[in-house]
Amino acid sequence: MNDTLKRTHLYDWHVKHGDVTPFAGWSMPVRYTSIREEHMTVRNSVGIFDTSHMSRFIIKGPQAQVFLQTLTTNNVNKLKVNGGQYTTCLNEHGGIHDDLTLYRVGEDEYIWITNASNGPKIHDHLMKHSSNFEVEVIDKSREITMIAVQGPKALQLIQKTADRDIGEYSRFSCYRVRLAGYDCYLCRTGYTGEDGVEILVIDTPFNDEGKEKAISFWEELLKQGEELGVKPCGLGARDSTRLEAGFVLYGHELDENTSPIEARIPYAVKFKVEPHYIGYEVVRHHKTEGGIKKTRIGLEMIDRGIPRENYPVLLTGEHIGKVSSGGLAPTLNKGIALAFVKPETVNTGDIVEIDIKGRMRKAEVVNWPFYDPAVYGASRTQ
Repeated sequence: MNDTLKRTHLYDWHVKHGDVTPFAGWSMPVRYTSIREEHMTVRNSVGIFDTSHMSRFIIKGPQAQVFLQTLTTNNVNKLKVNGGQYTTCLNEHGGIHDDLTLYRVGEDEYIWITNASNGPKIHDHLMKHSSNFEVEVIDKSREITMIAVQGPKALQLIQKTADRDIGEYSRFSCYRVRLAGYDCYLCRTGYTGEDGVEILVIDTPFNDEGKEKAISFWEELLKQGEELGVKPCGLGARDSTRLEAGFVLYGHELDENTSPIEARIPYAVKFKVEPHYIGYEVVRHHKTEGGIKKTRIGLEMIDRGIPRENYPVLLTGEHIGKVSSGGLAPTLNKGIALAFVKPETVNTGDIVEIDIKGRMRKAEVVNWPFYDPAVYGASRTQ
């Protein structure tokens, strides 16, 4: 393994039990058994993911709220203590610096969770702009282990370890609780399209003691969830579940040259906010007056074939765009994709073609999510 790659607290456990691979500068598990098996475990019972490679920043101080409103596109002013929101951070041209989850954990204290690949960039961005406000930015990425617990039985597993009733915690809430004897933030969020939580295990510094605590907590989740069918899951299942849910991924659907309106994540963007955030005028123009250069669509294969990133999308022989994310949907047993195409070229229900290694394969333009638990339930067999 490349020694220049970063490692999470759980690295030694992953090496012993799984298939570790480079990802965004980190050594991460891609799978432990098979991607399909782990994917279906999340759909039918409960899977746990190591997400400690993501960056975690504490922002606190008397001007934390106004500071964050200048940098993020959702309405920070409406975020109550113990609440969370999905949002984006833009550059001056309205392109996406990163997408993130923001939690308010105190009157003047927030947790900003951002993508692993963008951690250094976002840290620099926060530090640069914080100099104008009474705020403190603290990088806690190496002192907090982060684990996602996802699936229809995720809350059953967490309740077995919790020191209180978590049944009333709503989606996008964040509470400080004790789980399996460990001090944690319990966030009712996820990236798989299933119910579940993301856990921040507090006070796990990146040293031998912290790693032991992280592994102990991880193994306790596996032990407590054994009767529920819990399995450890790697990056492969994390990506396939998010794709079925129609969720965007930075570096694929999101980048510095794509606005939230082009990416069709309007729920992350608010306009009745003060002060205006960086990039405000560009995205407001995109929302109210148009001018977008591309738009995101969903594609479901009609013909046999697996769409992959950058495969061309054509309409009646004309190149109209390309795939941004694609693969086999294990729950649906067919190929699906997200793609960017020229605006106003296709509508839901239209048939296009995807150039799969020189062979034209038909696909239907569809809405996401491709998989919805409310429709399919948790009854799929592996």
